[in-house]
This record gives sequence, C-alpha cells and structure tokens, in this order.
Amino acid sequence: MERRYRKKYSHLFAALLVIALLFFFGMQKMNDAVLKNAQRTGEETANLFALREEVYLRQYETILDTLEYQLRPENRTEDLAALLKGYMDFVHDSMDVEEMEVYASVDGKIVAATFWEGDAELDPTEKEWYQEAIGAQGGTIYTDAYTDVRLQQKVVTLAKQIEGTQDVVAVDIYPSGETSTRDLGDIPEGGSYFLCDQNGVLLDYNLERTEEEAQKIFDPIFQGILEGKHDAFDSETVGDDGVKRGVYYYQLDSGWYSVITIPYENLMQLSREFQTFGGVVIAVFFSAIVLLLINDFRTLKKARTYNEIVEVLSNSYYALYRIDLEHNQYEMLKGSDYIRDKIPPRGDYDLLLEVVKDVIKEEDCKEFQESFTAENMRKLVKKRERNFGGDFRRLFNGQYRWVHVQMLFDESIQKNSVVLCFNDVNDQKEQELSRLGFMKNSLESVDRMAKSKNLFFSQMSHDMRTPLNGIIGLTSLTAKDADDPQKVKEALGKIDSLGRQLLELINNILDIAKIEEGRLEVQSQIFSMKKNLEEMAAVFRLQAENQRKDFQVQLDIEEVWLEGDWGKIQQILNNILSNAFKFTGEHGRIELSVSENSDINSRYRNYCFVIRDNGVGMNQEFLERIFIPFERDVQFGAGKVAGTGLGMSIVHELVQRLEGTIEIESEIGEGSTFRITLPCRVSGEKVQEEMQELSIEELSLEGKRVLLAEDNEINMEIAVEMLGMYGLEVVQAWNGQEALKAYLDQEPGYFDFILMDMQMPLMDGCQAAEAIRKSGREDAGTIPIIAVTANAFAKDIARTQKAGMNAHISKPIDFRMLKETMKKYL
Repeated sequence: MERRYRKKYSHLFAALLVIALLFFFGMQKMNDAVLKNAQRTGEETANLFALREEVYLRQYETILDTLEYQLRPENRTEDLAALLKGYMDFVHDSMDVEEMEVYASVDGKIVAATFWEGDAELDPTEKEWYQEAIGAQGGTIYTDAYTDVRLQQKVVTLAKQIEGTQDVVAVDIYPSGETSTRDLGDIPEGGSYFLCDQNGVLLDYNLERTEEEAQKIFDPIFQGILEGKHDAFDSETVGDDGVKRGVYYYQLDSGWYSVITIPYENLMQLSREFQTFGGVVIAVFFSAIVLLLINDFRTLKKARTYNEIVEVLSNSYYALYRIDLEHNQYEMLKGSDYIRDKIPPRGDYDLLLEVVKDVIKEEDCKEFQESFTAENMRKLVKKRERNFGGDFRRLFNGQYRWVHVQMLFDESIQKNSVVLCFNDVNDQKEQELSRLGFMKNSLESVDRMAKSKNLFFSQMSHDMRTPLNGIIGLTSLTAKDADDPQKVKEALGKIDSLGRQLLELINNILDIAKIEEGRLEVQSQIFSMKKNLEEMAAVFRLQAENQRKDFQVQLDIEEVWLEGDWGKIQQILNNILSNAFKFTGEHGRIELSVSENSDINSRYRNYCFVIRDNGVGMNQEFLERIFIPFERDVQFGAGKVAGTGLGMSIVHELVQRLEGTIEIESEIGEGSTFRITLPCRVSGEKVQEEMQELSIEELSLEGKRVLLAEDNEINMEIAVEMLGMYGLEVVQAWNGQEALKAYLDQEPGYFDFILMDMQMPLMDGCQAAEAIRKSGREDAGTIPIIAVTANAFAKDIARTQKAGMNAHISKPIDFRMLKETMKKYL
C-alpha cells in the first residue's frame, strides 16, 4: 500500500513537476502573446493618431494647394500680400485650424500676409524650405522643426513650388509643444503620446511637463526607434520615474513619428494574475486538483475576454483583409455581411475585387480597381509607400456612403503581405466637401466682386470723361463767344453743373472706400433738425424752379436741439432727393415729408423721412440689387442719367451706422417712395449753440492777413481772388519752403491764418506745418493752420493733424465753408 501510495505520489509529483514546467512554459508563452497583442494594439493606436495627424496636416496641404493655384501667373492679382491676408483671414474664420502664417517667394522677394520686419533684405531662395520645394518639383515638402527668428517660436514649414515659375508658396504652422487640445481619449490608461519630426524634435505630447523636460524624456525613446530597438515585441524603455514601458510607433508620410508608450505594469497585469493564481494552484495541488481544472477553465475564459477586447479596438474598421501579394490570395480578417455571403473567408484576390465592384459607385469603381490590383500594391510596397489609400462611395442598404480604404504593411513583420482596411467616413467626408464647396463659393464671390469692380471702373471712366468732355468743350465755346454775355453765363452755369457732377462721382468713390476699409465713423454734434431741413429744402426748391419741377416739403416736427451726425443724415437725404430729381421729368412732382415720434420718458426721438416722386420708377428685379455696390438700373430712360451705382449702397450703409431703417417701394412709370427712420438724442445745449452761431456770424475777416501756400498757378489765382472778396490780405508762397521762410521773416502775429496745400515741391505742407510748430516763436503754437488740399482720405486728415494743422478743407474748395472755418479760429 505504502509502495503504491509512494508510486502514486511519485506520479503525482512527476505530474506536478510536468504541470509546473508546462505552466511556467505556458506563462512565458502567454507573456509573449500578451506583449505581441500589446504591440499590435499599440501600433494600431499609434497608427490611429498618425491618421488623425495626417487629416490635420491635410487641411494645411489643401490651404497650400489653393494658394499655389491662386498664385500661378495666370491667376495672380496685383496685390499678392492682400490676397494672402484675405485668404488667411478666411481660413481662420471658416476652418478648424490652429495658428499659422502664409507667405510666398515671388521673384526672389518675400510676399507675406503679415508684416515682416526686414523682408526687403531677406533672400528667400537661400532658405531650406525654398530649396526643398524647388527640388520636390511640385510636391509638398515639410521642413524639420526649427525656431522662427522673428517670433522665437517653434515652427514647421510646408512649401510647394508654384506651377510654371521658380516661385514657392509656404505655410508656417506652430506646434503647441504642450498638451494637445485634440482628442487623446484612445490612449490606454497610463499611456503617453508623442509626436515628433524626423529628427526627434517634439511637436506635441500629453505629459504634464515643460517642453524641455518632455524632450529630455523622449530623446532616448527616439534613439531606440532609430536603432530598431523597439521593433521587437518585448522591447522596453525605463522613464525618469523608473517605470518600464513598451514603445510603439508609426511614421507618417511627412516623416513625422507618432509614438505611444504604455506601462508594462498595465500590459502584464493579466499575466501576473495568472502567475499568482498558478502558484496557488501548484501549492494546493494535492488537496484540490479540481481547482487546477477550474483555473484552466478560467484562464481560457479570460484569454477569450482579452481577445474580445483586442477585437473591440479594431472596430474602427468595418472590414479588414490580409492580401498575400506573392500568391494573389486574400484572407478575410473581418468582413461585411454582404461580402461574407458572397465569398469564402480565404480565396483568390481577383474574386474579392470582382465582388466589391458590385457595391462601389460606377464613377469610383475604375480608379479603385486600378489602384488596388495586386501588381500595383507590389509596386507600392517596393517603393515603401505607406498608408496608401483613398475615398470612394459604397452601397449600404440601398444608399451610397463615403468609405476610406487604406493599405497598411510592415515588411519587418510579414513580407509580401498587406492589409486593406475599410472605414466608414461619410460624416467627415461630407463635412470636408461642404467646406470645399464653401471655399469654392467664396472664391467665386470674390471673382464676381472683381468683375463687378472692373465693370465699375469701366463705367466710371465713361462717367468721368463725360463731364470732363463737357467742361472742356464748353470752355472752348466760352472763349469763342466771349463777346456774348448771355452765352457765357449759360456756359458757366453748365460748367458749374458738370463740375459738381464730377465732384459727386469723386465723393462717392471716397465714401465707398471708407466703407470697405471700415473707417466710416459716426460723429456727434448739436443741431436743429427743423432748421437744417429748411435750409436744405431751400436749395432743392431753387433746383426745382430751374428744372420746372414741383417740389413740396412738409415738416411735422418740433423745434428742438438734437445730438447726432447731421452730416450723414444730410448725405442720405441729399442722395435720395438728387436721385428723385434725376429720374423725374419736367413738370414732375417730388415730395419730402418728415414726422417725428417721441416718448416723454425717453431722450430719443424717431424721425421718419418720406421721399416720393412720380418719375420713371424701378423694376422689382433691380430693387433686389439696389444696395449692391456698382449696380445701376439699365432700363430705358434710367440709363441716360449719370451715376456710379454707389449712391444707394452708401445710403444703406449710412442708415445702418445711424441705427435706422430704410424701405423702398417703386413701380415702372409710377415713381418711387423711400421711407427712412432714424433715431436722434435730444440735447439740452440750445442756448450755447445759438450763442456760438451768433458770435461766428458777427465776426468779420476784413483786414486779416493770410499766408497761402499753393504750387498750382490756377488754384492760387482762384484762391487769391475769392479770399480777397472777403477782405483778406493774401501773401503767396509757391511751396512749403517759401511758406516757412515767409512766416519766419515776419514778426510774430503778422499772419492771422496759414492755408497750406499738402503736396508741394521742395517741402510738402505737412513738413512745413510741423516746422512752423517747432520754430519756437511765441505764436508758433497758436496760429491757425488749415489744410486746403485734394488729399481727402482719412489717412491724409490724420497726417495733417499729426503735423499740427487745425482743420482740413478738401478741394475743390467750398469757400463758404472755408470762411466759416477761419472765423472759428479768430
């Protein structure tokens, strides 16, 4: 019995030893299997992040391709910098991109969307991005990360040669260098993510470390990648925290690396549980052999669960096929229901291509079949073309959806074999197509605006030449009929009308320029609505008498003082009334009625201006376009009247700036009705305003002395004559230098005013004014200096103010306004 038990125990010990050896050998194999599965999972995760980075970079490549097309010689505009800036602003507003900068090397010079200090001395052709782009012959290149000398930020440059030139367009992107704002939810627990360029310089990471600390941690990891150390499934690295980690990576087409590290503790957790459990089983083997069987059952169950988890991670693709390129065979790793019903799990690859042809949209099928033949994929593998793929439309349940197919391979794992991955990207693709459509529509809109402006300039040339031709012709006729006072008077009246028409054209151009540049500002001044309307109506009554038209005015408003921008209100009414007079024939009727609506609990009053005429009217089609710049009604009759197509656009903008509304009703042959509603604030400064106006009216310019700087002989003659009519004594200077000398040669207080043109030879008006203010004389800071110039833009007014001038009068000179302005400084 004892021998039998000894034999039994010996058998048991032998069985235990065999089981122990088998257990430890199996655990080693399991560890290897866990690590291999972890390697596949890590590489798939790294590949997933690489795909996201590729999609992210593809946005910048799209921007680069669009700019390259716009900068081709046949597509260029004159102002390339404005084109680049406008496109960059558009991209920031419409696309989900981070900070970037766009610029180009054109004819050996930098053209940038933003200001570059010292760009004139910079030779872009010596830069690495330029030389690499030229060498790529139309392909997109990525530079290594470097520090921008201007901004002292880390930057990566994408560049591409402009077709048909030696010019290059480039986009700078600025990696965050810190925790990425993009979704990192797919990284396993405790894992770290790094994105670097081909030299190992970090572009992104998810560590809570400074950039220098993160780079120091990453350097040995990257060195191991370069040495091939981390190609093995059981490779490891030890971080600065002493934790062992597995390293998995993927290299993007741009040469960048997507790297994932996962703590071994997390990878081997399941294996350690098995080891602990196995040790307990061996320890209690003699008392519970059944527990070993249960343990085996649990082990198989847990392994099955682990494999299910790995399979869940691969669910980002709805179909996976391994293709043996050498034997032209496929293996269905994961397939759709349709494919599984049609073909077996393994078979000839040509059979797979034949079946998928039935569900791919006809216009996409040919390209798919040509791109993914076994022969073409062998060529791609030979050239090491990683992540080759594209988008096509596939039929799902009777509906076509966008699918992305990608070819993956790794010759270090299995040669002559690739994996085709199919992913449903319908939502992302439709968003991308929507963005591209928006960009196309925006470009078409810009093109339409450019064509509209070209048409405007063509029309403007005609509209400006017409009054100029009349002025020149009438001047010749006046010289011929100099002995006939009546004809001379009539000709001078027509010349005055044509001159004012030309001035209106120029003012409209200036106004639309202010609107487009956002420089149209609302001023605040105190005025009487009723008094100003009466004065304005008097001018139009005179015009109505001369043109034999009936002009009626009804002002149902109180005499109150308001705060607001009367100049813009007057401009709105003048524009609409002028149009009413233009488009209303002889003996026609024009009406202006004004009413107010006030609230005793509010300091604001709403004024309603209604302008009616019984002129030619407008059709409904034109009414829909009436506020669009450069649009003009081309109906018979209306086309005979001069106009720029800017007036109503300016009116609409002014009404909006004054927080009002405008409504238009019109019918062909019946006339038009305009209703404008504008709010105005009631002011309490009536007495002060009346006293100021009274004091200005009582002042006289008789006997005052003015220094006039003007380089144009005709303008000088006119100004001297007109100023003399007001009793002023004029001292003439023909440039800024003469004006400064005349001022310094006289005693302080000799001159009461200085009128200064801006553009003059030797010394311009701003330089002369600045020199006068800095001369140190006792009247240098107080003598009124008024700019009288044809430079009428806001930047010109700013220049005169900076130079120390007190006021600015635009040419042609309104001498009544000049007189009132001079009186203010007495």
